[in-house]
Amino acid sequence: MTRDKKRKAAVRATQAATGERYVRAARASAGPVNGPVDGKTDGPERGRVESVFALRELLGECATLPPVEVDWGWDPDFGGGPDVFYSQLLGAAIPFGTVLELAGQLAREGRGVELCLEALSPLGSAVVSAGQRRFNLIISQDSVYELCGKPRCSSTPEDELIPWCREHLAECTPDALVAMAEDWGYAQSDGSDDDLTARGGAEEAVALIRAAVTQGVYERVLAKLLDACFDSEDVIDERAFWDAERALAIRQAIERERLRLEQAAAAEYRRIQKETGACAVCGKGFRFGIDMAVPAQYCSPGCVPPPPATAVPDPEPW
Repeated sequence: MTRDKKRKAAVRATQAATGERYVRAARASAGPVNGPVDGKTDGPERGRVESVFALRELLGECATLPPVEVDWGWDPDFGGGPDVFYSQLLGAAIPFGTVLELAGQLAREGRGVELCLEALSPLGSAVVSAGQRRFNLIISQDSVYELCGKPRCSSTPEDELIPWCREHLAECTPDALVAMAEDWGYAQSDGSDDDLTARGGAEEAVALIRAAVTQGVYERVLAKLLDACFDSEDVIDERAFWDAERALAIRQAIERERLRLEQAAAAEYRRIQKETGACAVCGKGFRFGIDMAVPAQYCSPGCVPPPPATAVPDPEPW
């Protein structure tokens, strides 16, 4: 049983014995990570920490704890900092607005999503992760911005719907890549009446395709991108009934984008094999030609490692 599961089991036992709400019992059992209420600490300014909790627990603190006074380290005549409360989950003072903004950015994931505190600089910033998404909570400025999904990376994501930087995008899972391609593609046309024939040419699509070559899901990502960015074949056929010339122009635009992405994929495939020189597992030389169904760094499907096991989340506490 992990430390977090033990903590949750203890909280549930306390909840059953006292009749308290889960959030209150969790807050009572959580110890601070760094520093007292005034935000000062004798420990290191920034370091690795171990704290895992649900977003609903942090929201519970935000809704029930009173504001506290902190020394921001500057002349109050220049203005004070944001209103904060002392979070026992984070072990530091955190602005009310920062928690609410974080909750807004995680609205699709829901209040039950687990947060992991990666790093903390009291009254400076805190880095938290939620699955493959990571956020930098700027405490002194009452703001939140998303980081690359790669742990310890301080770069910003490629796009709002592609939560990895270009350097690390190929390290996310194949299914995540396919989902990002679909979400990003639909965002290009969502609520837009622009000319479909003018779509295409975005660098974000190239970044997704290059990552897909590394993961062996090029065909899946390409199909999702084209189908989401443009109309599906059924819709184009329906358009052709009313305006054959426009339907033909859309098909030509799709084929131009397909060719552009195919060329980007082939160039990335050759680049990877040139840099690696041989199969990453068996050490054999690469075969002649391009097989997009196999990640470029492997010589055959037999050398491709199995995907990592998917963790099963804890059941809801209520």
